[in-house]
Amino acid sequence: MSGEGCRVCGNSSGNRAHRAREMFAGTRDEFDYVECASCGTLQIQEVPDLRPYYAGDYYSLRPPEQSGGAGLKKRLARRAASFIRGRAAGYYCGRRRGFGELRRPLGRLLAARAGRVVVGFPAYLKETRLDLRLNPGSGILDVGSGAGGTLVALSHFGFQDLVGVDPFVAEDVTYESGVRVLKAELSDLTRRFDLVLANHSLEHVPDARAALGEMHRVLRPGHYAVVRIPVVARAWKEFGVNWVQLDPPRHLFLYTAQTFKSLAEEVGFTVDEIVYDSTAFQFWGSIQYARDIPLADERSYFVNPSNSVFTPEEIAAFEARAAELNRAGEGDQAVFYLRKG
Repeated sequence: MSGEGCRVCGNSSGNRAHRAREMFAGTRDEFDYVECASCGTLQIQEVPDLRPYYAGDYYSLRPPEQSGGAGLKKRLARRAASFIRGRAAGYYCGRRRGFGELRRPLGRLLAARAGRVVVGFPAYLKETRLDLRLNPGSGILDVGSGAGGTLVALSHFGFQDLVGVDPFVAEDVTYESGVRVLKAELSDLTRRFDLVLANHSLEHVPDARAALGEMHRVLRPGHYAVVRIPVVARAWKEFGVNWVQLDPPRHLFLYTAQTFKSLAEEVGFTVDEIVYDSTAFQFWGSIQYARDIPLADERSYFVNPSNSVFTPEEIAAFEARAAELNRAGEGDQAVFYLRKG
């Protein structure tokens, strides 16, 4: 396969061929991948018709749960939650006044309650040393949003201008909270945003360089795109085609951290921070695949954590090892904070 050219860097020398199975749903359909000897990118050799592989109950396309609205008690509870979460958004946007200075019992209660509510705030937006320049009115775009679960969660924290784009959703959707999910391509958008998210979506596109260029186009200067992707690292070396995040055929391109950083810089981004946030999933998922257990199988830890093939002690050991790899910069997924100058 040395003559098969890399579609990222163009290298055609020393590239390796791999054949991997679809194991999320367990169809076990086989797909050929090429591993570039130069930039390290794993890429599907031929992109199939992907529609069947996003059909049915694919997790990101499930509608997020919506709260009911019947009864005075429920309405009051929802208003209270909205108030608290709105303050939580301000807290994470750096607007801490009103929390630290609250002295009355009600103020202390609200501050404590907000601290509990914000536990669900996306970790990749709060666990960074960077100022993402957000406020509750910031325009936030989620690229490859699926049904909009992340955006609906952000709406619970008081963010108001939330848009998702995904070509695989069945139709445009507008939620009660005002969140909009568009069945469209990123290139169809004309407005600009204060934050662009791509949470495990760029590995699903046939040209990440072009997608990054479009993200740069719709982002306001001085603001950030936050990209989470699997990265080719230790787990690939250890598990090969059973690496759970290879996920054929949905994952079309998987990059090393350095290669993805280079792609982002090519289109004009400055990479201000890279945070590795891999989990035990890289181990238990890959071991399951090696044992011919699909992710959606009844024996899977994904489906039945309390009745899977792994003991709690094994899962804890996997988590500890993932944390070690993250500290060493060898975890199998990372968050890239990309600033537009």
